[in-house]
Amino acid sequence: MELPRESRHRLVVLGAGMSGLCMGVRLKRSGIDDFLILEKQAGLGGTWWDTRYPGAQVDVPAPAYAFSFAPNPDWSRRFATAAEIQRYQQALAEREGLLPHLRFGQTLVAAHWDTVAAEWRLHTAAGAVLRARWFVCSTGPLSPPRWPEFPGLDSFAGPRLHSARWDETVPIEGRRVGVIGTASSAAQLIPPLAERAASLTVFQRSANWVLPRLDRRYRTTDRWLARRPLWAGLARQGWIGLLEQVRKGFDAGHPVRYLLLALAHGLRHWQVRDPVLRAALAPQYPLGCKRLIFSNNYYPALARPNVRLETTPIAAVQAGGLRLADGREHALDVLVCATGFDTGRPLSAISIRGRDGRGLDAAWADGAQAHHGISVAGFPNLFLLLGPNTATGHTSTLPFIEAAVEHILACMARTEAAGARAIEVEAEAMAAHNAALQARLAGSVWSQCQSWYRAANGRIVALFPGGSADYVAAVRVPRTTDYRLHRDQE
Repeated sequence: MELPRESRHRLVVLGAGMSGLCMGVRLKRSGIDDFLILEKQAGLGGTWWDTRYPGAQVDVPAPAYAFSFAPNPDWSRRFATAAEIQRYQQALAEREGLLPHLRFGQTLVAAHWDTVAAEWRLHTAAGAVLRARWFVCSTGPLSPPRWPEFPGLDSFAGPRLHSARWDETVPIEGRRVGVIGTASSAAQLIPPLAERAASLTVFQRSANWVLPRLDRRYRTTDRWLARRPLWAGLARQGWIGLLEQVRKGFDAGHPVRYLLLALAHGLRHWQVRDPVLRAALAPQYPLGCKRLIFSNNYYPALARPNVRLETTPIAAVQAGGLRLADGREHALDVLVCATGFDTGRPLSAISIRGRDGRGLDAAWADGAQAHHGISVAGFPNLFLLLGPNTATGHTSTLPFIEAAVEHILACMARTEAAGARAIEVEAEAMAAHNAALQARLAGSVWSQCQSWYRAANGRIVALFPGGSADYVAAVRVPRTTDYRLHRDQE
């Protein structure tokens, strides 16, 4: 459905991934029907619409990757595939009546706060203008793909794929394939590519910590139990509780850490028989500093006779392949970049200007920050879902999303009940929150290496340092002293 040239709505949500859908469901269930969800892609799902590479799966158990209010009894296995997750989202949207609120193929290019009218003016690439009292950005941290910055990248003559924008029409069978990257997405796509390609060269910058993946197919009995609300709730909480134990393994000296280290070392020694390859796959940074990889087939794939691990740095990309720092060249037919997302500059593709005309890019010049990842001082009636410092290195983000949505609804209700025009987080409250957050992160394992958790200046902008229960307790009910209401044109 196309957008009219101009329209006014009570609320506009940007992004139809897990966060946007959760926001839409709670709006509907709260009796709020005047809202739109804008999505730049042709379908809903967010990351799970974009993620189509071979072997794509969620990296937490599926029972923990369904909303508390919408369990899914139809998962086919413990770690659901990307396609299954997208189907879950589609079914949720249909069941909750969200489809009439969705507008696909809509790229937002600007969002400016109108102080006089106390509303947001949103501009799409197609020229539509939307006015909304409330604006919720739910694009999440895993949205814009990050391409490697090697000289000559655009000169590669063959197909060039990114794990976040996979082209399923590109043939892999019988071709020479190169994969840049060895993190989570790479660990999933390398095994199926290795089975299809004539040769596969994996270009590794740094080895990652790999733990066993407790995956299995679900049987009829599992699905029967999953349809019992009590069992489904217990299973979800049980897996979330187990994942919180993994979080303790990121703390120096904790017994769980020694268990994780033993599992990682044991898996590498059991699955990699070649001592030279095993040494090349030994991580050189502390466990937990980057996101853990859970896989049972990554190491065996690297040990296949048609697979080669290359640890020499890449010097340049050429028309026919890659040239390494030592002068050696690798001829390739297909180049795959599993290099993640541009998490350091969220929402940078949109011109967002707040109360005094200041841009969000300027406010985040030293790294993205917000109050609990939800509100930004100087930007009234703007809320973020999975904003700065809400990512996790150990568990599902859905509890974070649900708590943040309740926070937003409470802020909206308070503003409207008071007859105020807008609500805005106090700059002092946001500054105090982020100072405490960075103090917790400063001595953590995540400060001991460079990862997508950190901005270019070293500030940890993506990760929340605690467990999901900590975040939920702090966020679900907003503190009234953290916010101020605008009653007049301020």
